[in-house]
Amino acid sequence: MGCASEDPDGFDPSYCPKVEEWNQVWVGFEDDVRSLVNQRRSEGGVCGSETYGPSAPLAMDAALRCAARNHSLDMATRGFFDHENPDGDDAADRISRAGFAWTAIGENIAQGQPTPAAVMADWMESAGHCANILEPRFEFIGVGYYGDGGAVWTQTFAAH
Repeated sequence: MGCASEDPDGFDPSYCPKVEEWNQVWVGFEDDVRSLVNQRRSEGGVCGSETYGPSAPLAMDAALRCAARNHSLDMATRGFFDHENPDGDDAADRISRAGFAWTAIGENIAQGQPTPAAVMADWMESAGHCANILEPRFEFIGVGYYGDGGAVWTQTFAAH
C-alpha cells in the first residue's frame, strides 16, 4: 500500500514503548528482512509491468519499526489481517503516531511465512509489494515481526 504526501500529526509518545522490548529472535528476523530488501534494491527488478533500476539501501528507522511492530502485534492479538485495523487506523496513522515526519509512505503485510526468506519471496511475487520494496524514493524502513501463535509481518517504508 503506497500513500501520498501528508503532514504528519498525531504523534503519541506512549505508542512505541510497548514494543521496544522485543523477542531477540524476532529482532533478528526483522534485521534479516531489511538485509534482504537492501539486496533486492541493489539489484533492481520487475514488479508486474514496472521495471525498477538499482536503488539506495534503506536505513532501519526506530519510529517506522515501532509502527510496523505495533501493527503486527495488533493483527496477531485482535485476529485481523488488513492495512486498516478495526478502529480505522491505517499506515499513515501508525507512522505519524510513532513520530515519523514523512512525505511518502508504503506498507507491506504478510502472515504465515516462517522465515525472512519466505516472506520476501512472497512479497517479491506480488507487484504492489515488490514496488514498495524497490521504490527508489523511499529512504527508510521499519520491519515488525510477531511470532506468538503464528508469523505476522509488517514492513513500513518512508521518505522525509
